[in-house]
Amino acid sequence: MNYQIELLHSLLNQFLVGESALMTLDGDVLGVRGQQPVTYGTLTTAASTAAKYLKLQEGDIALLNDPYSGGSLLSEMTFVMAVSEDLLWVSRRPMDTQVKIVKSIEEEGLRIPPTPLRQKNQLNEMILAAMQAHPACPPEFVPWLKTQVADLTAGAKKLVDAIELTGFTVTGELIEDYLRISKKAATKKISESASGEARVDVVLDSGELLRLNMEIQDGKISLDFSGTTAAKTVSLTESATYGACFHALSRHYGFTDLANSGSFSVLQITKPSGCWLVGKYPAPTFKGMTCGVAALQSAIELALAQIHHKQESSLGSHCALQFDLQSGGKHALLTLPGGEGAKASRDGVSAHLDAISLEQLERDFPIKVLRVDQRHSNGGKGKFSGGRGVVMKIEVCGELSATWMTDLTLHRPRLLKTCSHGDPAEVTLEQGDVAKTLPVLGQQKFAAKDILTLCSGSGGGYGRAE
Repeated sequence: MNYQIELLHSLLNQFLVGESALMTLDGDVLGVRGQQPVTYGTLTTAASTAAKYLKLQEGDIALLNDPYSGGSLLSEMTFVMAVSEDLLWVSRRPMDTQVKIVKSIEEEGLRIPPTPLRQKNQLNEMILAAMQAHPACPPEFVPWLKTQVADLTAGAKKLVDAIELTGFTVTGELIEDYLRISKKAATKKISESASGEARVDVVLDSGELLRLNMEIQDGKISLDFSGTTAAKTVSLTESATYGACFHALSRHYGFTDLANSGSFSVLQITKPSGCWLVGKYPAPTFKGMTCGVAALQSAIELALAQIHHKQESSLGSHCALQFDLQSGGKHALLTLPGGEGAKASRDGVSAHLDAISLEQLERDFPIKVLRVDQRHSNGGKGKFSGGRGVVMKIEVCGELSATWMTDLTLHRPRLLKTCSHGDPAEVTLEQGDVAKTLPVLGQQKFAAKDILTLCSGSGGGYGRAE
């Protein structure tokens, strides 16, 4: 790469933090960064949709969270800002997430289509007031939005100042060269590995079938989902499907830091109309954005393992166990991540619970936390073991309600002979001397002296145990 292209790449890496993207008004994606798989397809769709309908001018900011317009979960707000006459910055920022088992996206929360939040440096107070008056509006939503707008404004100024400081202009020719080099790099990384074909079926507990036919040839990847069934309770938007696929593949081959229009062009996806990977309004999308994405990641990992025999790995637990506590008007979402699948050369990485205050949890809810530890796994054994999940044991001390969701893939897909499945996520309830495993998805009230044990999934094992 020449100096200007290296400088552009460095600027993108410094500026794009969190879930974010930078693209031109003409539709060229310069860079996408983020930890969430759907980010790599939804952010650019959000920007294109907002630019199409709102005609953003420099300094304008649009807001949306509608999954069918390029959003993800309704609890994650996507901001599209015109940082210059020809550049759009997209930033996604989370709010408080709740698990909801519903039949329509309108029941999942406040759905915001592309909306002009700021125009000509003025906040749209009428729209803010209308949002605040909505019964599903999150508490303190408007003050939170104003804080984000101030932060976006400061961030955009830093980008413009950095470009001016370097003394170079982001020209069409520079963008074209950068995207061409990115495509070449992605193609090279894919070509260095084996070519071939694979077919994988993954069945969700809710009844949906995910069928993937993968073909890798000449540095390009084709994913054909023909045979995938229609949605029953799990639905994923088209842009989220693309993002999850690109993220899984780019991580495998090592070009996630070159996520842009250039590297996007090496991936072709075919999806039958009406399947659950092409969700349509008003289907709810929470399960799709979580469990559906996990199923996609599993299918792609299995297909890659079939093709690249020397790079085999067992399946990880991609979908965290989510357990939403509710009592006295308060709620707290417990998210227990799963373990990583073992590789051909090492054990899988075990999961760890993000830092939470157990004391605060016990003050806010009628519970006593008895245990937080890594899960003892019966599955995931082999020469190299799968990463262990997390276990959390809770005693209920009063009236408590909860809504929960695991990965919805207890129907285990077929593995290579060298791999074994890890343990699935599960929630168990002890009432006196009686213990039972609760459904993979549910909502229930609990009483004092009930004991709940939450276990996230463990990763699969690799090879035969010695």
